[in-house]
Amino acid sequence: MKSRLYLTISAILWGLNFHFAAFMLKESTFIESATWRYIFGVLPLLILSNKILRKIEFNKMPIKGILLVGIIGLFGFNIFFFLGLKYTSPVNAALIISLNPMITIWLSAIILKTQITKFHIIGATLSLFGVIILLTKGDMSNILNLNLNKGDFLILIANIVFALHHVWVKQFKGNFSNLNFTTLTNFVCLLCFLLVLPATSFTVGIAHTTNYWLWAMGIGTFGTAIAYLLWNQGVSQLGADKAGIFMNIVPFSTALSAMFIGEILILFHLISGIMIIGGIFITQFKK
Repeated sequence: MKSRLYLTISAILWGLNFHFAAFMLKESTFIESATWRYIFGVLPLLILSNKILRKIEFNKMPIKGILLVGIIGLFGFNIFFFLGLKYTSPVNAALIISLNPMITIWLSAIILKTQITKFHIIGATLSLFGVIILLTKGDMSNILNLNLNKGDFLILIANIVFALHHVWVKQFKGNFSNLNFTTLTNFVCLLCFLLVLPATSFTVGIAHTTNYWLWAMGIGTFGTAIAYLLWNQGVSQLGADKAGIFMNIVPFSTALSAMFIGEILILFHLISGIMIIGGIFITQFKK
């Protein structure tokens, strides 16, 4: 039960990230925003794990998993996702990301040899339609107005990479401390951004408004440190195939949290929410 709660909280926090990021991107580029996100995300993780990290024996660290998750699962995902958003709409991106549970189920079956059950398929499909209803505002004909481009292809790559992230956490973390694993993978991701930064025309500045720093600390502390800490724990306990479906809470969380910035909830929000949550419940069934 705790693992499902961890995954739910993580997805809710990631849903808030869309609002955090939107405010940050008004003042800085995505490279700078992402860099500050991981600086503020890694700092609290390092503080929490400082004493434990010093006692780690190098030969007992899951180096392969840390590098795969940090470089490809986190850094790679962010690069492809934000580049994709330069060429496609948020609605297109969200629809493609909603395929993540399906992709995770298949990759888990291929890599981890988990069994694909009818409950996986039924639950993931129901949840997917819930997301589609949410993003099309209850009018399914809106899906015909979507124009696919290279941005959508980049978002699809990001989606596959993040599905691999789920699988690798389950595959490589093992008995290694969840706090240490999350700290090290996020630290590797931060190093990647710091290494890439000089090779780009982007710079990291400190001349931003107070609100910018509040959003940066919010996306770093809550949407990165806490979210990944809980998510990795949930995936390692529940399994990638059952955990991936919780990703569909993300767009629902984004829609609900929009109430606090003036959005109004409509009937389709309720219908989509019931379908998304119902799909999640179904995927958890064993019989």
